[in-house]
Amino acid sequence: MVAQSRVAVFHPGTQHSWQTARAAQQLGRLQWYATSILYQADRWPYKLDRLPAPLGPKLAREFRRFEAPGLDTALAKTFGADEWLERMAQRAGWVKLARWFDKRGNRAFGRALAREIGRPEPFALWGYDNSAREAFEHGRAHGRTCILDRTIGDNRALNRTMAELHAHWPDWFATKSDPIPDWRLRQQDEEYELADVIVAGSQTCADTVVAESPVSGLAAKLRVLPYCFDETLFGGQPAPAPVTDDEPVRFLLVGHLGPRKGLHLLLQALDHLPRDKFTLTLLGEIVSPPATVARYADRITHIPPVPRREVPGIMARHHVFIFPSYFEGSAVSLLEAMASGLALIQSPQAGQGVTPDCGLLLPEQTVEAVAEAMLAAIEDRERLNSWRRAAQAESRNYTFARYRDRIATLLDSLPG
Repeated sequence: MVAQSRVAVFHPGTQHSWQTARAAQQLGRLQWYATSILYQADRWPYKLDRLPAPLGPKLAREFRRFEAPGLDTALAKTFGADEWLERMAQRAGWVKLARWFDKRGNRAFGRALAREIGRPEPFALWGYDNSAREAFEHGRAHGRTCILDRTIGDNRALNRTMAELHAHWPDWFATKSDPIPDWRLRQQDEEYELADVIVAGSQTCADTVVAESPVSGLAAKLRVLPYCFDETLFGGQPAPAPVTDDEPVRFLLVGHLGPRKGLHLLLQALDHLPRDKFTLTLLGEIVSPPATVARYADRITHIPPVPRREVPGIMARHHVFIFPSYFEGSAVSLLEAMASGLALIQSPQAGQGVTPDCGLLLPEQTVEAVAEAMLAAIEDRERLNSWRRAAQAESRNYTFARYRDRIATLLDSLPG
C-alpha cells in the first residue's frame, strides 16, 4: 500500500464521528469528513432556523443536535436525505420503515463516497459499523487502509441479549424486539473482513467481536480506543458541591430508555428506597410501554430528548449517574457525567467509566443489586461526595486531547 498519513472519516449519521474528524483535523491529517447531516448556519435547510417563533426556534433546537464545534466545514461533505427520513420514522415509532431507510441510506451513502475514494491522493478510510462495507470495498480496490470503528458490540450478542430480556421482562417491551436480520449479520462480517484495523471503545465491546463472529484473525485487528467527552459542552462544568444529609440524592439516567438500558431494573429498584431520600430523572425517549412506566410516575421526572447543549446543565443539577445497561460499545454519557461531577453506578457492559474511587460497578444486573448500589449513595454522603470529586478528576483521562493523541498513535502505526 502507498503511504497514507491522512485519513478520510465518514458516517451517514453522527455518533462520535465528528470528534474523530476534528482530531484528525487538528493533527493536520484530515482528508475530508463525510456525513448526511451537519449543521451549517449559512446553508439550506438550516437557514430555516431564522424563521419567526414558534417554528424557527423549534427548528433551531432540532438542527443544532447536529453541530460539530471546531470542525472546518470546508473539509465536510454531506450526502443524501435518507438520514432525515430514518429519524422521522423512528420518532413516529415505525421501526421497520426506519430500518429500511437506514439500509437504503447507507447504500446510497457508500455509492456517493465512491468517487471521493477513487481520487489519486493517498489517504486511509475511517468508517463505522453497519455503514462501511461499500466504501471499504472501493477503498481496498484503490489500495487504501480501512479502519472500522465498531461503536457497539457484535450484533449476534445483541440479538441474544434482547431475546433473553424479552423472555424475562416482556411487560417492558412496547413491541417484540425483532432480531437484527441475517443480511445485516453478513454485512457486519464483511466489514470485519475488509477492515485492516478495528477499533472499539471498550474491551467488553471488542471481546464480543472476537467471541461471536466466524471471521478469523479478528483478535489481531482489534484495538481498544477509548472515546472522549465533548469539552466544548462539558469542559467547563463546575466542581461538585457537597451533597448534604438533609437533601435527596438526585439520580439521573440518560439515553434511549428501555430494557437494553436497564430501565426495568432501575424503576423496580425504587420500591426498595426511602421515598424522601432520592429523586430520579429520566432524560431521553422512553421506549417501554407507558402503562408499565406509569406505575412509577410519582417517583420519576421525565425530560424528553433535548439538544446536546442543554445536557450539561441538566447533568450539573444531579449527583449520581446510574446506567445499568445490558449492551453498549462504550457509553459517552458516562464520560460526560464524570466531567459534570457525577458519581457513577454502572454495569460492566456499559463501557469505560467507573473506577473504585468514583462509584460502583454493579456485580450483577438484578433489581436487588441496583437498589443496593443506590442505597450506598443515599446512606453515605461522605463517600458519595468523595466519588463525585474523584469522578471529575478521572474524566481528565477522557479529554479530547487524550483522544486525539490516541488517534495520532493509531495513524502512525498504519502500513505504508
